[in-house]
Amino acid sequence: MTSDDVARRLDEVRWSTEGLLTALAARRPAGWERQPSLLPGWSRGHVLTHLARNADAIARTAEGTLRGELVPMYDDEAHRAADIAAGAHRSRPELVEDVTASAHRLDATWSRLSPVEWSRDAAGRTGPLPAVRLIGARWREVEIHRVDLDDGYGPGDWPASLVAPLLPSLLDPDRIGPRLPAGLAVEVINTDSGQRWLVGGTPQPASRSRSVRASAPPPVRVVGPSWALVGWLLGRVSVVRRELGETPPLKPWS
Repeated sequence: MTSDDVARRLDEVRWSTEGLLTALAARRPAGWERQPSLLPGWSRGHVLTHLARNADAIARTAEGTLRGELVPMYDDEAHRAADIAAGAHRSRPELVEDVTASAHRLDATWSRLSPVEWSRDAAGRTGPLPAVRLIGARWREVEIHRVDLDDGYGPGDWPASLVAPLLPSLLDPDRIGPRLPAGLAVEVINTDSGQRWLVGGTPQPASRSRSVRASAPPPVRVVGPSWALVGWLLGRVSVVRRELGETPPLKPWS
């Protein structure tokens, strides 16, 4: 990856972060931070605390990359969950200051990485990955969780450059297949591009008769623009239901 590519990706996450921080600086009614988010069991305070700790976690593993070490983002999942729970009940000014300061710390760390260091391995949550991929991971965190705040920013506001690569990635058979109900086939149609995907279902052996194969139920169709399809695939069903209608249930995305 070239220096220009890294710079472009950093600009994308900086733009999204600035948009989030600008929105958070606006006046809100008392108790705004304690209202439910789109994530079950989480208030807006939980979401904001998660965003701050995620920035610190990525900075931590990037600092390790600078030293040539694989440093995990979190000590373990229990510590991660405890940190979010501990910070979720702070006041809105405290939460906003934490999100802001942690984002600036992360950006300062990223600014120290050279092209060589961006190509080194970093310790992601699911294993080693090139450090440059941390940028995209953080970008998705900022954009997706801004929607989770349920504060007027929705999937339709996501940058096209975020949505375009996510849609085919989330529809990869190895990723979408295990999330669908057993035996269910789904035809996904992107009205932006006309692209179609047929996912799920139970493949029939070639030896089965044509009449048996013909008895299989037709695929369920999910039709809509790319941003709405991505919202569904990311589990944000409530904010895309008006666009897509009822959609097949999916197991949690990770």
